[in-house]
Amino acid sequence: MIINKMNSQLKYFLIFSVLVLLVAFSLAACQPEALPPGDLTGRVYLDENANAECETCDCDFYLEGIVIQLYEGNCGGVVIQTVETNEEGIFVFNDLTPGEYCVSPKVKLLCEGYQPTTPIQQVVTVTSGEAVEAPWFGFDHYLDIND
Repeated sequence: MIINKMNSQLKYFLIFSVLVLLVAFSLAACQPEALPPGDLTGRVYLDENANAECETCDCDFYLEGIVIQLYEGNCGGVVIQTVETNEEGIFVFNDLTPGEYCVSPKVKLLCEGYQPTTPIQQVVTVTSGEAVEAPWFGFDHYLDIND
């Protein structure tokens, strides 16, 4: 009688264990796979003729050491990453979760000698496994004492 009762309890325990494992495996199978990250790149240049286009023949050149701020979603809130432009004015944010981001250079503006010739905030959608390029940021000298 005791052995039959133990066999009965063991049988229920085994059935319960199998059900728990089946539920756990089915939930794990339903979880979406993480998408591969993407990259976001762009460039900052001195737009000496203020035409909002980077033209090397018009003495435009790239700006090195400009801090670029990255926001998740729209431009505002907390900066989630910063990078600096290299000697060719290029910046890169690597391994970003796919989604919408805003990039904005942290530069000297009007009162300190520069004015933007392009929008200073760009919203960009990063896609999985790809490098996405933001529109370039152009700046011109605000005050030229030789004019």
